[in-house]
Amino acid sequence: MVAEGVWVVLAASLAIAVPGVMAGLGVGMTGVTCAAIAGEDPKKAYRVFVYEVMPGTQGFYGFVAGFLIILGTGLSAGAAVKSGVVGLAVLCAAIPAILQGFTSYPQGMVASASATSFAKRPEVFAAGMMYVVMVEIYAILGLLATILLLTFIGAL
Repeated sequence: MVAEGVWVVLAASLAIAVPGVMAGLGVGMTGVTCAAIAGEDPKKAYRVFVYEVMPGTQGFYGFVAGFLIILGTGLSAGAAVKSGVVGLAVLCAAIPAILQGFTSYPQGMVASASATSFAKRPEVFAAGMMYVVMVEIYAILGLLATILLLTFIGAL
């Protein structure tokens, strides 16, 4: 039988690592586009930076979920998980926060396309942001689902 703490550590690790890696991919993809735009027109560099930041938020959401798991289960107090916490349930509760990280890649694609559109026609900046934010909503829902699940199972 696997100790409860192992499941909890796995949940926290995956909640932090997967969104972090995916956020790096999304930010990297958008960064290439934004750097090219800034090279063409340095005045647009700060506006396209907003597009650059958005695919990275999933990494923060994953970190928050992992941090809540660590604190909520008592893992931060030492090697023992607090009494009554079922480690496999914590891992299952972490799944939405883990999977929300995968939204970084398509968000990076949308942000890159929006930045390119802005470079050609600056008046479409707000429309591009709406497209990018639509992807963000699903990442936020993943974090919220994990927080609710952790609360329902008594880990928070």
